[in-house]
Amino acid sequence: MRLKSFRIKNFKSITDTGECHLSAEDNLLVLAGQNEAGKSAVVEALNFFGNGEDDDFERLHRRRNESPEVVCRFLLDANDIENIFIETKDAKLKKHLTKNPILSFRRGNAEEDDYEEVYFTDETVESLKPFFPEPEEETESTEAVAAPEAATESEEKEEDVPSVTNIDELEEFVLNESRNFVFYDAFSDLLPGVVTISELKDHPAVEDFEKVFNVKFAEIVKKDPRTIGREEIRLNKKATDNLNTYWKQRLEEGGEYNFNVKIVPNTEDSTKSQIEFKIDRNDGDPLYLEQKSKGFRWFSAFNLRLRAMGVEDVKIKNLVILVDEPGQGLHEKAQRDVKRVLEELAKKGAQIVYTTHHPNLIGTEGMEFARIRVVSNTQERGTKVETTAQYASRADQGAKDTLSPVITAMGIHSVHSILDTKKLNVVVEGITDHYYLSAFKKLLNKEEKLYFLPACGVSNVPNLVSVLVGWGCNYKAVFDNDPKAGKAAYTLLRDKFYEKDDALAQEHILQIKGCDGIEDIFSRKDFFTHVLNKSLPKTKIEENNSKLTGGKKELLARLFLEKVESGTVTLTKESEKKINEVFDWLYQKFGISV
Repeated sequence: MRLKSFRIKNFKSITDTGECHLSAEDNLLVLAGQNEAGKSAVVEALNFFGNGEDDDFERLHRRRNESPEVVCRFLLDANDIENIFIETKDAKLKKHLTKNPILSFRRGNAEEDDYEEVYFTDETVESLKPFFPEPEEETESTEAVAAPEAATESEEKEEDVPSVTNIDELEEFVLNESRNFVFYDAFSDLLPGVVTISELKDHPAVEDFEKVFNVKFAEIVKKDPRTIGREEIRLNKKATDNLNTYWKQRLEEGGEYNFNVKIVPNTEDSTKSQIEFKIDRNDGDPLYLEQKSKGFRWFSAFNLRLRAMGVEDVKIKNLVILVDEPGQGLHEKAQRDVKRVLEELAKKGAQIVYTTHHPNLIGTEGMEFARIRVVSNTQERGTKVETTAQYASRADQGAKDTLSPVITAMGIHSVHSILDTKKLNVVVEGITDHYYLSAFKKLLNKEEKLYFLPACGVSNVPNLVSVLVGWGCNYKAVFDNDPKAGKAAYTLLRDKFYEKDDALAQEHILQIKGCDGIEDIFSRKDFFTHVLNKSLPKTKIEENNSKLTGGKKELLARLFLEKVESGTVTLTKESEKKINEVFDWLYQKFGISV
C-alpha cells in the first residue's frame, strides 16, 4: 500500500495545501523551498496524521486556534486487495477495489476539534456503503426460524466465515495494514564518546549501533577478555566498512575513517562497564565522537538510524520516513552521501518525504525531477505545495528565490545569464545543440542576447521551461526533428504548456526541418571539413551527418565551437542558408530588429 497523496489544512503556516501527489516514479518526495516557506510544517503535519498530537502540538503546531485536518490517500496494490478479499469474502468488493484502488483516511476535521483517531473520509465511506448494508432488526419469530440455519452455518469451514463484516472493521484492518509514519526533525541523539551499560537505554544511537552490527553490549561485557577482543575487532571492521561505504567526504587522499570501539568491562558491577566510541584516520590519534565535526557526527547517527530501520526489509516496505532538513551543516559531498542513503532506502520500499533548500539534495537527473515539490508561502495563500510547473505558472514575486535551489541542482552553473531578464533564452535538448548554436551565433554575428540553454535530456525540457517561466524569463525552444529526441521534446512541451495545440506551440517551439540531429544543418562539405576534420569522400554517403559522429557528438561539437572562437571557420552558402532559417525564426518570435 502506497501513500499516493495528501492534503493538509489548518496546521502552523498552512491554511490549505491543496492535494499534493507523491511521485509516481519512485518512493522519494523532495519538498524544496526557502526558509520559513512551510516545508517543516508539511512533514510535521504528516507526522501528526500518522502518530497523533505530540506534547508541543498546542504551542507549536495549531494554526490560530483553528482545527487541523490531514487527509492521506493510499493506493492499494493487488496484494492489498487480495488481503481485503480474504478478510471480507466479498468478490464484488474485490472487483470494485480493483477498479477503484484508492482509500482515503483523515485525522482531524477542519470544522471542529476531532483528531484523536484516524478515520475513513466521507468519500471513502460512501464508496464502500453498497458492500456493507446496515443490518435489519430481527423479530422474535425471525430469530426462531433462523436458529436452525445458524446451526448449519456453524458447521461451515472456519475459513469461509468473513472476519470483516462492516465498514468500521474494514477501516481498522486497512489502517493496520497501511504504512507507519516515522519522523526525524533533528538528530540530536548522537553516538556518545563514552557510555556505561546502565546508560544505554538513554542513547537510541547506541541501540541503533547494536542492531545494525548485531551486538549486545550488556552481554559482551560479561565475557572473557579474549572474547571481548574478538568482538572489538569484528565491530571495528564492520562499522568502518559501513561508514566508508556511505561517507565519501575526504580531507585528502587515503583519508578513510576507522571506527575504534573499545569495550571496558567492570568486573565488580557490569552495569558500570563502559563502551568507548572513537574515530581515527590511520594517524595514531583516535578521537572521541564528541571531538569530531557536527556534520560527521550527524551523518554517523543518521546513517545508523536509517540503516537500523533497513535491517528488516519486510518492515521497511511499510514505512513513510519523514526527514526535516537532512544534511544541515554538511559539506556538499556529504550532502550527496545523505541523498544516496535515502535513495537506497527508497529502493528497498520505504516512502521518503524530506525537506531541503540544498541543491545537492535535489535530484534532477532523468525522472528525478518528478520528486520535486515547490513549497511557497504568501500572506494571502499560506503555505502551498506544488509541482514546479504549477508554481511557475503563477510566477509569484518570490519565484526566483524559491526556485533557486532547483535551478542550481539542474547543473545550470551560469545562473547569472538566466537571472538577467534581458537575455533571450533558447531551450535546446542537449549540450551538443548548445555548442553548435552558440558557435553559429558567433560565426554569423547574431544577436548577443540569445542564450542557448541545454535541458540535458528530453524529460527535463518541460521542467526547465517551468523554471524559466517561474523566473519571469523570455524563452523559445529549438529542437531537431529526430523522433526519439526532438519530436519527443516538442510533444512534451506542446502537451504540458500549450494544451496540445500545435498552432499555439509553434509560436514558441521550432523544429528544424530535415534535421534528425543538429549536425544535419551543415552541408556535407562543411560537416566533413569543419566537424569531422576529414576530406569529403568521393563515394556517395547514404547516412545523414548526425549518423556519422561515431559516438563523439558532444566532443565534436565542443571542438567545432573552439574552432569558431579561434576564427578558422568559413561556411558554405548552403550551410549558412539553413542556419539563418533558425535565427530568422528566433528574431521574428523574440521581436529582434535586424
